[in-house]
Amino acid sequence: MFGIGLPDLLFIALLFLLLVKPADWPVVAKRVARAAVVLRRMFLPVLEELRGVRETLMTDAALSAGGTPAPPPAWSPLSQSHQKGGEPIMPPASEI
Repeated sequence: MFGIGLPDLLFIALLFLLLVKPADWPVVAKRVARAAVVLRRMFLPVLEELRGVRETLMTDAALSAGGTPAPPPAWSPLSQSHQKGGEPIMPPASEI
């Protein structure tokens, strides 16, 4: 996320350990946590709006392309082993 990798995080942690007194660590942690909560609350409506726009665009695209009909209720795809050339599915013993 944001191009920050493990080495970068370790460097930030090392700076934190060097620059902040151990007595102030709980205070800094609380402030960071509160800031994260505030940012999340601020961006939640924006994310919900983007999700709604995405769903609308996906629905509109499917309808304009003719859409794909829903499969019948009893339909199920073949097992993965059969699709990859494995052993065919054996019918239940009652059907043999």
